[in-house]
Amino acid sequence: MVFSMMILLIWGIYAFVMKKRLQDKFRFSDSLLSLVIFSIITSLSLGMNYVAAAIPSLNDGIGIHNFLAYWIIGEDNWQIALFKNYFDYSLGVSLSLLLVYSVLKVIKN
Repeated sequence: MVFSMMILLIWGIYAFVMKKRLQDKFRFSDSLLSLVIFSIITSLSLGMNYVAAAIPSLNDGIGIHNFLAYWIIGEDNWQIALFKNYFDYSLGVSLSLLLVYSVLKVIKN
């Protein structure tokens, strides 16, 4: 949750700075693109972590396989179901953001 709040805060500052600098040329969809790209990268990271944990022949035990997944999941209560829940949530957020971005681009054009 802290990770999500931090990302939204950074994105909010980024969108505010873009609005100030571009003024009339500013489009909300342009600032949303960075959030969409980061969300997709996060989903890929969590997906790799889930797949690596779900296939026991890949590892000796369950673990975190990249720094982004470690920042999101943390150190406590690692379980395959937890990894899957984080991945499912991240995938839902990514698809939702992609849909919003697509709708905004179609409306503006």
